[in-house]
Amino acid sequence: MVELMKADVFFFITTIAVIVLTVAAVVFIIYLIGIMRNVRDISEILKDQSKQISTDITDLRQAIRTEGMKMKHFTDFMKKPHHRKKKSNN
Repeated sequence: MVELMKADVFFFITTIAVIVLTVAAVVFIIYLIGIMRNVRDISEILKDQSKQISTDITDLRQAIRTEGMKMKHFTDFMKKPHHRKKKSNN
């Protein structure tokens, strides 16, 4: 009879432990999903910005080829990113 009571206590404690671990795992997965969404958004922004930088460098190289290196082209290139309109995050 005592062994049966010990078994019941063991299964009760094990059940509580499994429930607690399951809740902790679900909370962890929810936070992980949020972090992965942020990483995806950041990678999209980086991809768009790298395309824009590539375009800017191509424009600078073209200007250097056609007219030679003039200080005006370099300063225009350096000022160009500051005048861009920022994309709204909707």
